[in-house]
Amino acid sequence: MKEDMKKKYLGLFNGKRGAIRGATNYQPRDDGSHIYTQEDYYEWWYFDASFDNGYHAVITYHYMNVFLKPIMPTVQVMIYKPDGTQAVRFGAFGKDEIFASPDYCDVKMGDSWARDTGDGYEVYMKIKGVGAHLTFKNVVPSWKPGTSLLFNDKEKGLVGGWVVPVPHGEVEGELFLKEETIQVKGSGYHDHNWGNCCMYEFTDSWYWGRVHTDKYAIDYGWVMPREKGAPVISPLLIAKPGEIVLSTDMMHTELQDIVTDETTGKEYAKKLTITSDVEGVKLQLVINSHRVVESIKLPPAADWDQYYLRFLADYELDIDVDGEKDNFTGELLHEYMIL
Repeated sequence: MKEDMKKKYLGLFNGKRGAIRGATNYQPRDDGSHIYTQEDYYEWWYFDASFDNGYHAVITYHYMNVFLKPIMPTVQVMIYKPDGTQAVRFGAFGKDEIFASPDYCDVKMGDSWARDTGDGYEVYMKIKGVGAHLTFKNVVPSWKPGTSLLFNDKEKGLVGGWVVPVPHGEVEGELFLKEETIQVKGSGYHDHNWGNCCMYEFTDSWYWGRVHTDKYAIDYGWVMPREKGAPVISPLLIAKPGEIVLSTDMMHTELQDIVTDETTGKEYAKKLTITSDVEGVKLQLVINSHRVVESIKLPPAADWDQYYLRFLADYELDIDVDGEKDNFTGELLHEYMIL
């Protein structure tokens, strides 16, 4: 592959690998709408939270859902219970039932909404008795990885963007499970994706996740390209309360202990070892999945089958920032998307 072609996949740092200590380039408008006229335009706002009582929640506002054909507006909420069961709801809308501000996050889709409150986020979704009403307060600063462009084909004018307004936040509120309302408190995350071409045109698959400790927040992506010979897209954030320590795409992930998912028949890495050593910051994050909490074949959106898997995993994190070493262990929620 020619060098100018490889640069499409290195859009975060303008065609090359990069690393920045203390990045402060995020603006609220980065979390606003990025509406395109192309028919393959997609955009979504994603929120998840892990609560002290063992519940987990995932809420997504797909302003235009690229994982459906035709692309259309949808919302979804998934609540994972401590006993391993789940409650899932979906909703679909006409284009006249949705709104999203270009200036900051202010999204309305039917009766569901998400908005930037100035000092955090508030989200509400309730579909057939299942949903959540939650507030998110940032623990670490909002993150814009470089340009925010995971893919940037300047010749064709095609882009795929990603920002993380809440890399690690404190979350509290209510979960709705039909007749039951559960008060919850814990930690959470929010990101935002958009683009003007189908993601499967440039993405084959990805692993994504985040680790929240009292001292550090780690967010990572390992996005494998569609084109052979293209570089892996590998955004990594290391942050402390009130401070972004490192924003980079200079990291590597070893996919290990390959097993087969019983539901989909697809192989996945049960173990991931993520390493980075740049700008005085060293990291090793070892992830071992112990439970598949979501395993589905996606609705037909391409000429081939696509799948989504979400896992609960144990992790061990070793980190060295300017000679200050720490070790952490715990549990995380992470995912594997096969496009």
